[in-house]
Amino acid sequence: MADLLDSLMNLDSFREDLKICARCGFCKNVCPTHKFSDGFEDTSPRGRLYFLAEYVQGKESLTPEWVDRLYRCTSRERCMEVCQTQIPLVPLWEAARARTVKMGLGPMPAHKRLRDAVKKFFNPYGEPLEKQRDWMLDGMQEAKSAEIFVFGGCTASYRVPNMLRTGIQILQKANIPYMYRGGEEYCCASPILRTGQVEAAEALIKHNIELIAQSKAKYVVTPCGGCSKTLKHDYPVWAKKLGLTWNVKVMHFCEIYARLIEEGQIKIQKEINKVITYHDPCHVGRAQGLFEEPRAIIKAIPGLKLLEMEHHGPDSRCCGAGGGVKSNYPKLADQICQDRVKEAMETGAEMLATMCPFCQGSFNQAVKALNVPLEVAGVDALLLEAMEG
Repeated sequence: MADLLDSLMNLDSFREDLKICARCGFCKNVCPTHKFSDGFEDTSPRGRLYFLAEYVQGKESLTPEWVDRLYRCTSRERCMEVCQTQIPLVPLWEAARARTVKMGLGPMPAHKRLRDAVKKFFNPYGEPLEKQRDWMLDGMQEAKSAEIFVFGGCTASYRVPNMLRTGIQILQKANIPYMYRGGEEYCCASPILRTGQVEAAEALIKHNIELIAQSKAKYVVTPCGGCSKTLKHDYPVWAKKLGLTWNVKVMHFCEIYARLIEEGQIKIQKEINKVITYHDPCHVGRAQGLFEEPRAIIKAIPGLKLLEMEHHGPDSRCCGAGGGVKSNYPKLADQICQDRVKEAMETGAEMLATMCPFCQGSFNQAVKALNVPLEVAGVDALLLEAMEG
């Protein structure tokens, strides 16, 4: 596999990886975007690999059609898991996207708008920084110094605040002090990095690394799968490149909840009698290996009955929101998400629970569009309800 520090999305670093594709098609069978495309190989991971192998040898050109195909990936990472030759497919797609940006052929129009908003407002939604704390309730008060630094993330801060708000309420009920720098936090750069816009990402990453370093926190905790994946996997590489210090442990909120439950610091006060199914977010489960933690939380809440979907855990399907697909290909993202909701309905559960604001927001839209009797909630909301008695 190409060394991430050396490559930093440099397609040429993946030349050897491009040579070893077995053309088996395992990746094709699990690709969520290929399932809802025209059926031709150029929409499959195998087809994109073949094209890129030809391209780096000078036998093919990056046409607008191929640029479009390279951006139809949700970064689900299931293709990497089933690849028998262990090609780092998602980093490779991101490197290919970075090449299109460098050549002025990419990114896609919606991704350019995200970049422009980030440059001006430091978040992809174009919201002023002073609104970053609007989700907070009366009585929420961060500490000036604490081991835990809460990184809100743009989607949780500006669009789907329930998971962030609930996380703070749980920490406060468990008497866990935390730091929060709302109004100073920049986008983690995940939507910029995933769409190949490396140069635009650097300033965001540098600012956040310095902000967190100044706090002297030991842990960075976030409710967002995209943020936690980026902070865990990309920030150490960028810190080394930029000559900055990054010696914090990054955790998704589900890791904190599971640990607090195990240590007895979270007290369950009541039963919640619901039949639920759980969706593993791609960037929480597959990208970080966090499959057991959400289920440990569910198991700790008396009255909950978990019915697993056919595709769950490492085999979980995508909600369609990742990799820049939802912003530039909303109809494709909706198809992927509605397919997942239909699978949840097949379990007979009354609630679809998850642990990512992107997934939760997408599922809310899909349930409304399909007009099905399925509640959507975060596992954290169920935990808080059980704590309140």
